[in-house]
Amino acid sequence: MNTENANDELNDAFKSADLNDKVWMFFTKYARAVASTAIVVCIILGLALIIMVGRSMCKRSMKAAYWEATRTDTLEHFAQKYISNPLGGTVFLELGDKAYQKKEYRQAADYYHHARVSLGGNVFGGRAAIGEGIALIKLGLHTDGEVILAGVGEEKSYPMLVRGHGICLLANSLWERKELGKAKSTLNQLINGNFSDPWKTMAKALIQEIEIGQ
Repeated sequence: MNTENANDELNDAFKSADLNDKVWMFFTKYARAVASTAIVVCIILGLALIIMVGRSMCKRSMKAAYWEATRTDTLEHFAQKYISNPLGGTVFLELGDKAYQKKEYRQAADYYHHARVSLGGNVFGGRAAIGEGIALIKLGLHTDGEVILAGVGEEKSYPMLVRGHGICLLANSLWERKELGKAKSTLNQLINGNFSDPWKTMAKALIQEIEIGQ
């Protein structure tokens, strides 16, 4: 099968797929660009995490407390005690992920909120904000969650990759609530903003899907 035929088949499949499949096929179609971006992001995140954890655990007492909390399953208490330290925020972020995986969305939203406050305006804080927004939406608190996701898109201290993710999730939530005009306006932020081409391409595809469904 040649490349042109493969692309045609992928485009046809994209038109008939549901939203989750669209996202998967989008990243398949643009795997090279996304992979290149992901590699760079992973390197940056890895270095940032090493620096963050290294600085946070420089004090012997904090290091001992962290390992003791890990051993005794009292990480929440540790995170509350050290919430003013980036390590405390990182632990809250981990706890939020675990709660979300268990579909304990109220607890996840609270953990993510603490992580967002503790970590501030960096990639980890942005990740926590996205987690909080989605957890609130899962609870049925769509407006509250969408406000947070909108804030992610507007927060200039977050990397563009994180901001684009927040805007895309916001548009999807609006679409699911049949707020089609607002969804299209939000997607146009991605198209007209200083975001990478894969985000712009996904936004255009979703706008076309909305217009077809109207």
